[in-house]
Amino acid sequence: MRGGALLAALALVAAPAAAQEVQPQQGSIWKGTLGASAITACFASEDGQYGVFYTDAALIPVRLEGEDDTGFSALREMRGFDDPTGAVWSLARDAGGGLAGTWRSGADTRPIRLTAHPVTLSEYVTPCETGAFLDPLLAGGTVTSRPESLDGTEYTVLDYAGPKRAGWDEAYTVTTFALDPVRPGDAVINRALAAELPDGTASHEAGWCLGSSLTSPGGSGGYTKTLTPELVTPRWVSLTAVGSSFCGGAHPGHFLMKQVFDRDSGTEVDPGTWFRKGAVGYYEFDTVAVDGRREIAGLSSRLRKAVLAHSSAGEGAEDAETRRECIDMIGDTGWHIGLTREGPVFVPQLPFVIFACTEEIVLPWAEARRFLSPEGLAVMESLR
Repeated sequence: MRGGALLAALALVAAPAAAQEVQPQQGSIWKGTLGASAITACFASEDGQYGVFYTDAALIPVRLEGEDDTGFSALREMRGFDDPTGAVWSLARDAGGGLAGTWRSGADTRPIRLTAHPVTLSEYVTPCETGAFLDPLLAGGTVTSRPESLDGTEYTVLDYAGPKRAGWDEAYTVTTFALDPVRPGDAVINRALAAELPDGTASHEAGWCLGSSLTSPGGSGGYTKTLTPELVTPRWVSLTAVGSSFCGGAHPGHFLMKQVFDRDSGTEVDPGTWFRKGAVGYYEFDTVAVDGRREIAGLSSRLRKAVLAHSSAGEGAEDAETRRECIDMIGDTGWHIGLTREGPVFVPQLPFVIFACTEEIVLPWAEARRFLSPEGLAVMESLR
């Protein structure tokens, strides 16, 4: 077995680079008519058993679901988790490569005619997740602004709400902010923060979430994210990003993360560099900083002990066992690190099933000092 695995590994290394790359795939979305209405449709599976369509006028998606292995021949229209509209599609391929058939709801029958429009698919992406299908649905969100301040520093809050027509103004929301550009890097920071706002395309994370959820029971999912500044000094901006998303699957996802920006350069800071070698560990696959930061996989035993001494995890739990489980869970996980005046703040990155154990743990500078690198000591001094 070991010899076979070694030969397979050598073959992979010896293969030309082009052969190892994932080649783009071709797929199609479908445009045509349902009765007198112009429609756009997609199918997430080659057999046509799962799909979505919308009328080009209303732009409200409706899920299509086949029974057993019926594929195109019997597709029920579905809303929500399990709410059939009563309409059934029956389609077959015609001689020209299109799809033709009928739509039936009670005694009402209408013809369907669809023509394929080719799209390029990246790995694991279906036609229902492409911009060609999603971008018309995503258009129409709004951004409003309002003034705010933190410790005397003025900034602008930017609120995005998705299109109202499908109820996405409540399901898809993002809040970020913009600094008054007074420091050299503020304009760069503002561009990074503005990129959090959905741009009405499938290339944004919120657009991907919508596309991923459309063919899943539960409708069109949801995505919320709020970025809030917690510390603004002439040198640093430290913020919290909190939110949740449901992009298909068994359950939603929740997150609470930290980011720190340098107002001199405009770049995002990697808080892992504030600590001496060995105090924090990175994931083996995460060898290159992305947007200035590498994800922290864990803390050294000494640093973890110091951080957990300030944990309040599970304090609201009803029993001691649950509190102990929270401490055990947050002690063996990845971390985000932010910045406060009192000291670095640590946030465990936990999965959905134990997200309730998430907390923000501040390690006072007096205790953090022994773990700090020269760069970390300079950050500490800059806050005095």
